[in-house]
Formats: sequence, C-alpha cells, structure tokens
Amino acid sequence: MPINSSTESSRTVRRTYAAFSALICAWILAWMVKVYLLDPHTEWLTISGGSFIYWTIAKVLIWVLPALWLIRSSHRSLREVLNFSNWKGWLGWGGGLGFVIALINFIPRYLRGNHILSTEFSIPLLNVLAIAPIFEELLMRGAILGGLRRGYSFWAANIVSALMFVVLHLPGWYFIGTLVENLKRPVGGAFSIFLLGLAFGYVVHRSRSVIAGMLAHFLNNLS
Repeated sequence: MPINSSTESSRTVRRTYAAFSALICAWILAWMVKVYLLDPHTEWLTISGGSFIYWTIAKVLIWVLPALWLIRSSHRSLREVLNFSNWKGWLGWGGGLGFVIALINFIPRYLRGNHILSTEFSIPLLNVLAIAPIFEELLMRGAILGGLRRGYSFWAANIVSALMFVVLHLPGWYFIGTLVENLKRPVGGAFSIFLLGLAFGYVVHRSRSVIAGMLAHFLNNLS
C-alpha cells in the first residue's frame, strides 16, 4: 500500500526530532566521558592535540554519521545537499554573508589597533576554521533543516533549526563553565548563535547548497 506524501513528511519530521534528541544525549555523554573518566587519568587527552583527536572522532560518530542517515532517510543524496554545481549560488550567498560578518568584526578590531587575523597556526584554530563549519553545517542545515522542511514552511523550519543550533552548544558551555554567561550575553552568546543559525539557514535556502552555510560559517569563525 503506497504511503502518501503527507504521512511520509510527518515521519521525516518526527525522525528528525528523535535523531536530534538522541544526538544531544550522546553528545552530553561524550562530554561526561572525557571530563569525568578520561581527563583525570589520560594526560594526552587534556592537551590540544589529544583533545582535537577525541572531539573529531566524537563529532564524526555523533554528528556526521547521523546527519548522513537523516539525509538518506529523507530521500535526498549528499550530492543534492552539497550541490557543488551551483557554485555561483553558494559562493555568492555564503561568501556575501560571510564577507559582511567579517567586516563587522574586522573594522572595530582594526580601529582599536588589534591584529585582524590570528598570527600563528594552532590545532584549536584548525577545529574552528575547518571541522566546526563543515560538521555543524552538514548536521544543522543539511540534515536537520532539510528534514524539517519536509513538514514545515522554510521560516518555521529555519527558526526551529536555529534553536536546535543553540541547544547543540549548551553541553559544551556547561562543561567548560560558561553556560550562564553565554545565556545572558546579548552579543557572542546564545542569542548571537541563534541569529547566525537563521542567517546560515537562509543562505543555504537561497543557494540550494549547504556549502553556502559552510562558507559563511567559516568566514564568521575566521573573523
């Protein structure tokens, strides 16, 4: 018996919510394992290189693999989500938004006489500039936003996914002791993450490519 499109769309939305809930639980567990079990007994995990390896593996298992499954289960392909061929779209929208964000950050820094960019390479910088934009956008805009779009209008799905984007950051803030600070800060905290989530979702929507979100996210983190 064929399944009508409305039923399938509802299933996709429910599957997206369920997967994200399970993902957050797994993400909290990953933090607990590192902070309470591994760090006190494994010194190399407390240095930048060891921590980078741990979190990269954790993100692949907890973010990337579920993202690929959600994309597949919503009857889309990774090629469709990335849409490399529409390079003008993702370069224009993602690069355009990222350029505006970079100017907003660079100009005040320049006027204060500070360095505009980091003057030396580091492993945490690699995480901020490469791992975070690719993994977070694949999950949040490629899988989550794309799944919610099956049952909601774009703006409804974008608002919900932007809120989920904030939730994704909460465990890390809690375990490093900055949760209350980031929830209260009007700039640079939860509210800024929410606005960035909306902006990244919009450029992905307009360009029909999650690469636009990755590019804008990269330029935001760079600045």
